[in-house]
Amino acid sequence: MMILNSESNEIKDIEEIAQQAHSGEDVSEHFTGCFQAKQQVSIAFPLELLRSIDAECQQQKINRQDWITLVCAEKIREVQASRISKAV
Repeated sequence: MMILNSESNEIKDIEEIAQQAHSGEDVSEHFTGCFQAKQQVSIAFPLELLRSIDAECQQQKINRQDWITLVCAEKIREVQASRISKAV
């Protein structure tokens, strides 16, 4: 499958783009609309922490990946807000 790069009108093979993404390169220029570039990561959690996360997911009726993404985003906003308030 071929994809047209909207900025340079260069045609790229989707497998080439996938390989770039897999190696950590930013491939967001190849995508338009409301989609976000994502990269899969592998994280090892202590079993007790994972059990607690799963219990919270079950209570909130949300899947594990979405919950972890949500909590990480909230923490990043919290840390950034703290830095801003300290700088003022």
